[in-house]
Amino acid sequence: MTFAVVNGSAFGAHLLLACAADAFMARRVWGEATVGMLALLLQGSLLVWTAVRYDRHADERRASQGQVGC
Repeated sequence: MTFAVVNGSAFGAHLLLACAADAFMARRVWGEATVGMLALLLQGSLLVWTAVRYDRHADERRASQGQVGC
């Protein structure tokens, strides 16, 4: 549940910023990189990080229950 809430909130915030603050998201930060691109990279990193944490937690739970699987 936490996985969905965290990533859903990040996606919602990114979507709202992209729709409501397009000038802000288009602002160049460094070279060709914009605020929107950096926000998307941050959102992708958050998605991967939470997925890894969820996977580790699921593995620990399976191990504690004595289940072995792929």
